[in-house]
Amino acid sequence: MNGIDGGAPDQVLERRILRKVGWRILPILLLGFLISFIDRANVGVLYGPLTHSLGLTASSFGLAAGLFYIGYLVFEIPSNLAMAKYGARVWLARILVTWGFVTVALAAAQGVTSFYILRILLGVAEAGFYPGALFFLTLWYPPRALGRAYSLFEISIPASLAIGSLLTSSLLLLDGVWGIAGWKWVFILEGLPAIALGLYIFFVLPDNPDKATWLTAEETCYLNSQLLTRHESAKSELGKVAVIFQSGLAWIFAALYFSFVIGFWAVTYFLPKIVQERFHVGVVQAGAISAIPWIVAVLAIIVVSRTSAKTRDRRWHMLVLLGLAGIGLLMSAAVASPILALIGIAMGAAGMQAATPLFWTMPSTVFRGAMAAVALAMVNSLGNLSGLAGPWILGFFSDVTGSSRVGLYIMSGFFFVSAILAFAVSTAVTRRRDVIGSPSLEQPIGSY
Repeated sequence: MNGIDGGAPDQVLERRILRKVGWRILPILLLGFLISFIDRANVGVLYGPLTHSLGLTASSFGLAAGLFYIGYLVFEIPSNLAMAKYGARVWLARILVTWGFVTVALAAAQGVTSFYILRILLGVAEAGFYPGALFFLTLWYPPRALGRAYSLFEISIPASLAIGSLLTSSLLLLDGVWGIAGWKWVFILEGLPAIALGLYIFFVLPDNPDKATWLTAEETCYLNSQLLTRHESAKSELGKVAVIFQSGLAWIFAALYFSFVIGFWAVTYFLPKIVQERFHVGVVQAGAISAIPWIVAVLAIIVVSRTSAKTRDRRWHMLVLLGLAGIGLLMSAAVASPILALIGIAMGAAGMQAATPLFWTMPSTVFRGAMAAVALAMVNSLGNLSGLAGPWILGFFSDVTGSSRVGLYIMSGFFFVSAILAFAVSTAVTRRRDVIGSPSLEQPIGSY
């Protein structure tokens, strides 16, 4: 076939393969993403009930929300190495089942200390799913299709936050049923789907194209010839993990990711509280209103993924999107109108979320093979330390000033810095022609 001997890809065959992968693999990962973000971020909607029942202040709530990332950071890279050793089917299933049980266990929290511990354990349990799933996509999608796959993957994050806001606020209406508090019902009923999906993955999801019974021999051969990552090369490169930590570019990617997701996590966990402050509504209504910015973010990802692919531009898109996010949070902090404040937060959510899939194409093109799995884990875990810093900063200034405005000003500043840094890093990646990982899999960086 042309795609195997180095000529033009067999477009008909490739479309057929990607259609199968799109139906058999991607929906499972999308559902896992949706559940993961609901389970880690549902505490935002529960701000009122948790502060009342467990005695949390705004800053201690922000710390509790962020402690998730301590466990997440420590176990992220080991989790991805274990996935390379045991296979994606087994390890992704383990991750889902474990975090599902921990989410259910959060319903048993009796005070601040137990809540802190369980949030850390949730991070430990969930560590590895996000970069592991991104790496898993490189086992199924050719390089030219990864950007679109990442965009579809990324849509599940704001979608989960929108759905989670509506679902969590609705579940609070169960307060008092069978003598169980509403916030406890939330943790119980939102933890069970992760366990169910984990069991499904264990029995259904194939580790790689060679084990997919729904691909023909011709389709498997073609797909393996086009992939960015060869699954059989992963174990041979595990001994080169130190290469990632010696790579200055990996640390730059982590710093860039930190600079723009710090605002995302701060807003994610405090959005319902901000809505209550500005709109003077109850917990259930605040949860429903909080879904609006994430719905806007879903639409932004869809539009930007198309314009970026059509124009083959990444640098200017990221500069504009992250700059727009900074302007949005600045406006939200400065205006008195609750409607305008919500529009500002929607701008922030849309800009940040639409920029994220563009960001992930950069480390995925520089690092290859098992190096890609480790690099994605490192960038994701170090960058997500912002999930500890952002909520705490917003909570601290909320306690000190009695308002979220100062915290939002700080987060808007991070977005402006990230816009400039993203433009510079994207330019450097465009000019870089070498890769870290399997040299036989080297692909041109492209014109992004």
